[in-house]
Amino acid sequence: MKFFSLILIIIFISYITIVNTDDLAVDIINEVKRTINLKNSIITIENKITLKKNLNDDTFRYIVSKNNTMSLIRITAWSNKDKKLEMQKTSDDDKYNYYEILLQENKEITVKEDYFEKLLFKPKNIYIKEDQLELFIDTVNLISPYSVKSTTTTVILPSEKTELIKYTKLNSNQSGEKLIYALSEKIPPFSSKKLYIHYKNNKPLMVFNYATKTFQVSHWGNIAVTEEYQIENIGAKLIGEFGRIDYDDGRTGGKNAFKQLHAKLPLRAWGLWYRDEIGNVSTSNARRDMNDVDLLLTPRFPILGGWKSNYDIGYNLPTKFHVKTNNKGNYMVNLTFGMPFKNILARNYTVKIILPESADNIKVNLPIDAEYHIDYDKEFGCLDLFGRKSIIIQLNNMYEVYNTNIFINYDYKWTMLFVKPIILIIYFLIIFTVLIISSRANISLARKDEIKLKRE
Repeated sequence: MKFFSLILIIIFISYITIVNTDDLAVDIINEVKRTINLKNSIITIENKITLKKNLNDDTFRYIVSKNNTMSLIRITAWSNKDKKLEMQKTSDDDKYNYYEILLQENKEITVKEDYFEKLLFKPKNIYIKEDQLELFIDTVNLISPYSVKSTTTTVILPSEKTELIKYTKLNSNQSGEKLIYALSEKIPPFSSKKLYIHYKNNKPLMVFNYATKTFQVSHWGNIAVTEEYQIENIGAKLIGEFGRIDYDDGRTGGKNAFKQLHAKLPLRAWGLWYRDEIGNVSTSNARRDMNDVDLLLTPRFPILGGWKSNYDIGYNLPTKFHVKTNNKGNYMVNLTFGMPFKNILARNYTVKIILPESADNIKVNLPIDAEYHIDYDKEFGCLDLFGRKSIIIQLNNMYEVYNTNIFINYDYKWTMLFVKPIILIIYFLIIFTVLIISSRANISLARKDEIKLKRE
């Protein structure tokens, strides 16, 4: 009898647990509005999640499929008031990565996922006259540990004229550049409905394999900036040889070729130059706008799928607009950390800031929510006695969301400004002294022989 009662108690507890779990799964998420943007090389997926109003939990569990983790470069959570919420990865298994979001009493949250190289090219290789076809694979619904009552997914295509080859048509409706999927039925936990879109898009997919930005700060009035890039077209690769006749300036051939690069430089930039491995490139234009310098770069040759090119740009900035001091030996330099380009990612990004010689007590403030590595080194230039301290910052997967200012505080004695002029004065004084002495000294052998003959 006791054994039978124990079994009944266990069954009752199990039933209650299942019911509670089922209630949790059913009632947590009321609605999901999902937006997938395919316009740019960095694909963004936004999930606007409306939660149950009487939810008492302080945390919300969010999952990302392992199929997406290789191309996921950033994930963030926001409240409906555009306030960033704390989000941490807690665990993972063979299928998913698990995150926890601190709700802070918010009943509407937005989770934004940024992806790079999530697109596939089908076919991977094309001839110069062929179009580039892209393939996007994901899910129509949000995969969640909770059930979802209703889902609306909007896919933003590259343009209104995008030609669709094949795509998921169930529950879909096309309106201009948008594909809209409406799922009114309840989606069970951990379930997924496949999304498949195969379409024509000849826009080149570009990436910087590496990018290096160097600042040389001088208190004599100038900051020299040098930027080095290796750019690659990672779209559908070209089959066969390249010919100008077949290319036809990109009208009928080489449709996915990269032809121009647009940059926004600081407003007070001057002395611009642009060169590649061969030398100076004259095919560039720059104009000064109200807020920045608009720079349009044209490479020496079109960069087709699978091709790459190295190039450098440089310019100068006036020190007085970027270096501040309290007149007590404390200085702060304010510089642009990010790249001047939009919609292009740098796999490896390095910023090097070379401070004036004898700068000390250096402190770096870089307000970005990404992991980066800081190292310190010394650079020796003309007339440097002890070397100039440099700050080296390295970051992977750099793109425009990290375009912010970096602030560096340091101590510097203004009297050190006169060290190099004094060295130059002493250097030239020694040279002129040697020249004067050598011009007046009598070292002729003939005069010595004459003196000996006279004595004889």
